[in-house]
Amino acid sequence: MGFDAGIGAVLQRWLFHLGCVLALAWPAFINGQPFYFPDSTAYVRAADSAAYIFSGERIRTEWTEHYRRSLDPEGKARDADRHVGARGNDLASESIMAGRSPYFGALLWLSYLLSRFWLFVVAQAAIAYWLVRVALRLFGLARPATVAGTVLLLSAVTALPYFTGLLMPDLLAGIGILAFLLLAIDRGRLARGERIGLLALLLLSVVAHLTHILIVAAMAAVLAIRAWAGHWPRARIVAPIAPTLLILAAGIASVLLTSTVVEQVFGRKPLLVPLLTARFMADGPGLDYLRRHCPEAGFAACAWADRDEVVVADLLWSHDPAKGGYMFADAATRRALSAEDKAFALAVLADHPLAQGADILCNGWRQAIAVEADLLNYACVAGPHCWPALPPRERAALQASLGGRGLWPQPAIARLQQGAIVAAILLLLAWLAVDARRGGERRDDLRLWLLLIVVALAANALLGGGISEPQARYQARIVWLLPLAAIIAGLLWRGAGEARATDG
Repeated sequence: MGFDAGIGAVLQRWLFHLGCVLALAWPAFINGQPFYFPDSTAYVRAADSAAYIFSGERIRTEWTEHYRRSLDPEGKARDADRHVGARGNDLASESIMAGRSPYFGALLWLSYLLSRFWLFVVAQAAIAYWLVRVALRLFGLARPATVAGTVLLLSAVTALPYFTGLLMPDLLAGIGILAFLLLAIDRGRLARGERIGLLALLLLSVVAHLTHILIVAAMAAVLAIRAWAGHWPRARIVAPIAPTLLILAAGIASVLLTSTVVEQVFGRKPLLVPLLTARFMADGPGLDYLRRHCPEAGFAACAWADRDEVVVADLLWSHDPAKGGYMFADAATRRALSAEDKAFALAVLADHPLAQGADILCNGWRQAIAVEADLLNYACVAGPHCWPALPPRERAALQASLGGRGLWPQPAIARLQQGAIVAAILLLLAWLAVDARRGGERRDDLRLWLLLIVVALAANALLGGGISEPQARYQARIVWLLPLAAIIAGLLWRGAGEARATDG
C-alpha cells in the first residue's frame, strides 16, 4: 500500500511538471509547427553546411540541396568580387554573414534531425519552467499551487510561451538574464547542481548571440557597482561576478573562433551586416552626411547618397531596386560596407552629435515600448515566393499551420500582452512605494532584481532600436521578466511566503 502510494506521488509530481512545461509551449503545439523567423533557416543551414563540408560531403539532409551546388566547383562565381548574390550568405562568392551563431545553429539542426524541432521547443519550455521554479523557491514561494499559478499566468498573458516555440536564439536572452539574476541573489542557497546549471545556461546564452554578451556585461557591471556601494562581503561579490566574467570571455572567444574557422574554410572573414550604416541613414543624419561629403569621403555607402529616404529593413534585405541596396551589392562592395560600418557611424556622430545621439535615444525608446510578440502569422500563404528557402516538407507544414494560414488573432494577443506589461509595471511601482519599504532579504533581493532587469531592458532597447531597427520581437523576448517580478512582488506583498522563509 505504501509502495503504491509512493509510486502515485512520484507520478503525480512528474505529471505536474509535464503539465507546466506544456503550458509554457502551448502556442507551438496549437500552431501545428514551431514558429519560423526568416533568420531561422540561416542558423539551420549554417550547421547543415558545416556537417556537409567537414564530413567530406557524406552527411546530407533535406536542407543541403538549397546550397549544395554553390559548393561545387562549377557553382563558384568566376569573379567572386563582382558576383551579386541574392542572399545574405552567398557561398558562390564565399561571403558568409557574421552574427549567426553556429553553436546555436548546431542545436537547432540536431533538434530537427531528431524531432523536426520539437525537442528544441520542449527543452526551452522545460528550462524556462525550471528557472521559474528556482526563482520562486529563492523567494520562499515554492508551494505547488503558487508555481502552477505563476506558470499559467505567464503562459496566458506574456510573450514567454510564444518565444519557447520560436526557432531563434531570442528566448536565450531572457534565459541568460534570469540565470544571472538567480546567481546574483544566491547567497549560498543554490545547490551545487543548480549553480552549475545556471552557469551553463548563462554560457549557452552568450554563445548564442553577440547582443546577449553585451546585455549580460551591462548587468554584471551594474551589479559590481551596486555590490561595491553596498559594501557586500567579498565572497558574495565574487560568487556571481567571477564566473560571469569567465563566461563573457568565453562568449567573445566563441565569436573570434567562428571568424577564424570561416576564414580558414572559405578564405574570407565573415561579414557583419552594415546595421549602423543603414540605421544612421534611415535616421537622416547619415544621408545628410553622404550628400555633403560624397564622393570625397570614400565610403561605399556613397552609392546611396541620392536616396530621398531609407528604411533599414528595405535597404538591407529588399529585392526591390527602388528600396533595396545591400542585396544588389557585389561581394567586394559588401565587404567594404562591412569594414566601413563603424568608421561611417563615427563620422556621422562627429558631424551630427546631437541629432544622431537624439535619434539613438528616440529609437531606443521606441524599442522599449514595443513589447508584444508579433511573429505568429506569416506574410504569405502560397506561391513560389513563400518561404522558398525551406525544404518542401517544412514549407508544406508551414503553409498548413495556423500561422501559415494567418489565423492567429495577433492584434488581440498583442493588446493582452501590452496590458499585462502595463499592469506589471503599475504593480511593481506600487510595491516599491509601499511594501518594499518593509525591508528584509527577500525584498532587498527583488529590488536588486528590478534594478538589473531595468538595465537589461535598457541595454536591449538600445541594441535593438538604436543600432538596428525597432521591432517588437526584440523587447518582447525579455520583457516577460517584468510580469514574473510583479507576480513575486504581489505574493510578497500579501504575505504568501512559506513559514520557513525568513526576511532576515
